[in-house]
Amino acid sequence: MIHKIKYFESKQLATGVYLQDVVNDFLAKHSENIIAVLPVMDNALLVHYTE
Repeated sequence: MIHKIKYFESKQLATGVYLQDVVNDFLAKHSENIIAVLPVMDNALLVHYTE
């Protein structure tokens, strides 16, 4: 198993796309392997998961 970290930032998203929707899509695809979801700043999240 490999521990990976995915970084999500709302500033990198197109207009009208919400950070929560992007993260929820990622979580749905990797639901069994999620370790933690951590806020970094006001507009960013880290998702720790395994592969």
